[in-house]
Amino acid sequence: MSFLRPARSIRLKIGLVFSATFFLGFAGAALYVFEQVRQVLIQQDNRTLTDRASRFAERTSVYPLVIPLPDRGEVVSLEYTTGQVSKKLYRSPSFPAPALALTADSVMQQDTFRLARVVRATDDGYGKLTVIVGRSSQPLTRQLGQIGWLLVLTLLMSMTLSGLGAWWLSGWLLRPLRAIIDSARSVNQAEHVTPIPTPTTGDEFQELAHTINDMLARIRQAVDTQHNFFAAASHELRTPLSILRTEIEVAQRETINERERHFLTSQLTELRRLSRLVDDLLAMSQLRAGTLQLRPECIELDDLTLHLTERYHRAIKERNLYLAIQLDESSSSFTVLADQDKLTNVLLNLLDNAVKYARPQTQLDLRILSQNGIIIWSLANLTSVPIPDPERLIHEFYQADVRHDGYGLGLWISHQIVRLMDSSLTLSATQDTFRAEIRFTSQ
Repeated sequence: MSFLRPARSIRLKIGLVFSATFFLGFAGAALYVFEQVRQVLIQQDNRTLTDRASRFAERTSVYPLVIPLPDRGEVVSLEYTTGQVSKKLYRSPSFPAPALALTADSVMQQDTFRLARVVRATDDGYGKLTVIVGRSSQPLTRQLGQIGWLLVLTLLMSMTLSGLGAWWLSGWLLRPLRAIIDSARSVNQAEHVTPIPTPTTGDEFQELAHTINDMLARIRQAVDTQHNFFAAASHELRTPLSILRTEIEVAQRETINERERHFLTSQLTELRRLSRLVDDLLAMSQLRAGTLQLRPECIELDDLTLHLTERYHRAIKERNLYLAIQLDESSSSFTVLADQDKLTNVLLNLLDNAVKYARPQTQLDLRILSQNGIIIWSLANLTSVPIPDPERLIHEFYQADVRHDGYGLGLWISHQIVRLMDSSLTLSATQDTFRAEIRFTSQ
């Protein structure tokens, strides 16, 4: 799913950048609007409160003493000053502490009240009347809080909608790139170099597709040239190598001295190595080109294994190794469907690797088991050095230990052949044990 893609995807980055930019811009604008609205409401409330104090002062009389009743929720303080003498005429019971900071015609916050002060001369002209009218600031605070929450909710909803819109828009803009990625991935999985579809958007994506297709065309030409060379060289080399091998084997049967026999034996060993390399290169070119032919038939895996271990008995003995074979006694048959020649090459390759890389004077464990309709052929050996990444052994031209003979093709070819036979080859390793396991479907 798109939402589960890694955080480094371009689409998610575009959405995050767009949302963050929108959030910062809208948040700044919202703060500015809120501050302007707050000032307007406070100024309006100050004018209303000052007007109320002025009217209250106009309706108040000292001689005779007339004090109007305050409205509900209002608090009032009246003070008459003449010369140096001040006299409190009236103060509401809930009036807050004296507001010393209040000057004439000013408004301030005192505790939970907003107070407005008005000073006017009395009618007789001998004194001054100071009127302070206040009321609770909670209505104004509540109104400002509602406006603030409304702006916050608007910001969150707008940011969410903008993020979703940016996500959809970036997905629409990056759709050609996603098609290019999917096509390139299918090319990689199929191991075939095929062109990717070219979008008709007329932008950088179309130019990218053209560039990638040009690169793929050159890669395909190089790969085809390589396969053709391997196939042609393998065919051309097999005949002279076979002739040389036959001539040396015939020469060994003639009457020759020990020095000549040792020389011919060494040459025959090298010819066999070259022949195996040529066969591997030919198999690799056929596998890459998809022209390797299989002739599946029912094979008794236990009989084939015992026959091959007999052929490897001498090599096992020369390395001072011991072979232990275990067959699943609960299974009456180990019949599998496979190409006998190709399967023989695979098993010989696994045996050869086990003998070549096993620690001297240790045991090889070969098992054939049957589990839930699956026949498991496994071979384990103790290694001299640990193998950190056994899965890389199924890659062509890779060797875990370059000190041994080989070209890194055997396990790759075995893996490809087993895969073509609808089976699986798994390589695993612990600290000192290497295991090769093939899983067949029981017939």
